[in-house]
Amino acid sequence: MQHSTLPGNFPFRSKLSLKLLIEYWEQTIAQGNVPDFAKNMMAYLDDAPELRGPIEDFAIVEKHRTFINFLMSAVLPPANQDTERAAAILPFQFKSIYSTRAFDRTLDMKRIEEMVVTNFPDNHMTLGKTVKACLLILEKFYGCKLDMDKPILFTLRDPKTNLDRVYKVEISHQFCEIICTTTPKPIEKHVLKFLMEKIYDVDLWLQYIRPEDYEFQGFIEMRLIDVTEQEMLSSIKYDLLKKNAVVREESFSAIQQKLRSLFGIEEIKLGIAYMDASNNIILNNGSSQCWKSLADRPSDRPCDDYTGSVYERSWIEKRYVTVENLKEYPFPSKVEEALLANGINNILLAPLIDEGETIGMLELATSTPGKLNPVSAHKVENVLPMFTAAVKRVKEEMSTEVRALIQEECTAIHPSVQWRFFEAGVKLMNQRRHDEKAIMEEIVFKDVYPLFGLSDVRNSSIERNNAIQKDFQQNLKLAKDLLQKIYEQKKLPLVEEVIFKTEEQQQKINRGLASGDESNVIEFLKTEIHPLIQHFEEDDELKKHIVRYRAHLDPIFGVVYKRRKAFEEDLALINRTIGDHLDEAEVSAQEMFPHYFEKYKTDGVEFTLYVGSALVKGKPFDAFYLKNFHLWQLVTMVEIHRKMEALKPRLKNHLDITQLMLVYDQPISIRFRADEKQFDVDGAYDIRYEIVKKRIDKAHIKNTGERLTQPGKIAIVYNQAKVEEEYRRYFHYLAGKKLITGEVEDLELEELPGATGLKALRIQLAEPEKEFISNQKDDLLKDIEDALRLH
Repeated sequence: MQHSTLPGNFPFRSKLSLKLLIEYWEQTIAQGNVPDFAKNMMAYLDDAPELRGPIEDFAIVEKHRTFINFLMSAVLPPANQDTERAAAILPFQFKSIYSTRAFDRTLDMKRIEEMVVTNFPDNHMTLGKTVKACLLILEKFYGCKLDMDKPILFTLRDPKTNLDRVYKVEISHQFCEIICTTTPKPIEKHVLKFLMEKIYDVDLWLQYIRPEDYEFQGFIEMRLIDVTEQEMLSSIKYDLLKKNAVVREESFSAIQQKLRSLFGIEEIKLGIAYMDASNNIILNNGSSQCWKSLADRPSDRPCDDYTGSVYERSWIEKRYVTVENLKEYPFPSKVEEALLANGINNILLAPLIDEGETIGMLELATSTPGKLNPVSAHKVENVLPMFTAAVKRVKEEMSTEVRALIQEECTAIHPSVQWRFFEAGVKLMNQRRHDEKAIMEEIVFKDVYPLFGLSDVRNSSIERNNAIQKDFQQNLKLAKDLLQKIYEQKKLPLVEEVIFKTEEQQQKINRGLASGDESNVIEFLKTEIHPLIQHFEEDDELKKHIVRYRAHLDPIFGVVYKRRKAFEEDLALINRTIGDHLDEAEVSAQEMFPHYFEKYKTDGVEFTLYVGSALVKGKPFDAFYLKNFHLWQLVTMVEIHRKMEALKPRLKNHLDITQLMLVYDQPISIRFRADEKQFDVDGAYDIRYEIVKKRIDKAHIKNTGERLTQPGKIAIVYNQAKVEEEYRRYFHYLAGKKLITGEVEDLELEELPGATGLKALRIQLAEPEKEFISNQKDDLLKDIEDALRLH
């Protein structure tokens, strides 16, 4: 907004005059509205003719002070001396000729420039007065009533309490007249409109309204209306709209100061904390003095710190809670003790509620009992929605920042353990505000139970190599046939030499596909044969043969890719079918008990599951849940077999799967490996589990040479006798449901490097019927749960 730099003095002439006030009294006396003493008033005025004209010497005012005070009773009733902040001042000059005691206690007119902060641009009082004077001139001499919509506000700070009070300034010009010393120059309508658009461009205004042509005579009545509460609330709302309003220390301090002025309590302390319900933790910004709970606890304190506290009451009941004296609060919790230790004796809590959910807590506190009470709560009601919005915005931004850190440090994290990474992410974010090189703390979960399963495509490497071999055999034969046709017509020795090389490649591929053969053949086709063929592409006699050859090539890879492509499509379909079923089954498993789950797709799908109380906040885990997961895994793998059987008619190749489970009933510890972005076992003892998991899919039955994993069967590897008893009970039930044949093989495995003494149970899966087990699973779990309760 443009405005000129005015000198300190008001540009228009201004003189004190009581003329209009005296005329008011004369009219009132003539109408008989005052008692008989009015005649004495008129006699007094007859003896003091200097009061009727402009008064330039203020000694005249002091000489007639008592009489002038009486005249002013028409403007400012004496009964309001101690309640109404009002004064009569020279037109547009801060020089008082009369004021109430309440006004004098509030504002010292001699120090107004240093005491008052206005809402004029750059706190420019002269600018505001000049614009107002111009508007009054327009109204009187041009018939244009153009009021300024913006009210005039004075903000005064009490030097003793350091608190601000805000007053709306109401101005009355009833006893002020404007004298024009010349004929006013006309101002066109479009100019008036332009002037209003440039309301604070005083240089422009004074080109059309010249100060030397006008003089203000009389006095102005000025009233101060206390609007501190409204303005502080409005200002707080505006501050809370700014980004990071409750995080940046300077904005937080400004809001706290305005709340102090709003309540009129200089010692009020402000605190804010919010809860991340999805991660089950309460957070605040421990990196600075702002956005911090007044209990001054660690920034990642868990929710149960608040159990039984006044905070919990306010949080659950979603209402204001005020404690006027914490020392008298019955049954104080750790939080109340912490508040008292920090010198807080009086507290008001207001929950921040978003769509029915409490997302945070606003705290106001003092050291003096009773200063904040239930009546105080209404003062913050109007700003609570803005605090809620500000906290919600910061929460979302902070969550985004933390999740970006987690993504940077850890990639994607399974939802079940996201709460722990979020805690670590908040710590890291706060640490990096002070130390850019800070790293994320190590994340370890102790005493968790692993479950491992594998559905592997049988002989996938052999099937893939066979497909590649047949594709190359066809490709080389087609290439040789085409080259021979070229040679028959062109008789070029170079073509004959390439035919010889092609025959060599054929012989090598016919013997089998060795390491490196795949890349060698592709390179030979693309660097030797295809450039040669391209040379004869425009030959009319050879073109149709070349087109026929190229019709057999894959448009993307440029070689014959028919059998390999069919195998890869089959493999992708199998993996997708198994993976989708695992994802679907995983949803119901999470409902049983939250846990960590991950799966990997290669030539088949393997999955690992970790379950235990360490992975979940506030939920105990016991053997009952573990047995449920053992059963869930077994049922899931039975269903995978049945889905695979239903899939076989759609496959282009004769592919099958083998299935394996590892039952490890001893708890282990897992640690997140930041370098590998995944969980791994932690410690020398637990590494045995990882070794067994990586090697059992190649295990053979002892003294037979037979592979443990076989199509149509599920192998369960274990090393504890109690596992066998548990699973045989499950087998008995599954056999009763005709899901397995009832035949159970009890096997001992050959020793593997780092894994000895392993045993296995192997079951034969029954031929699938039309109805899948998924409809029976709930009944199955219920039966097992009932059986577990009896033991």
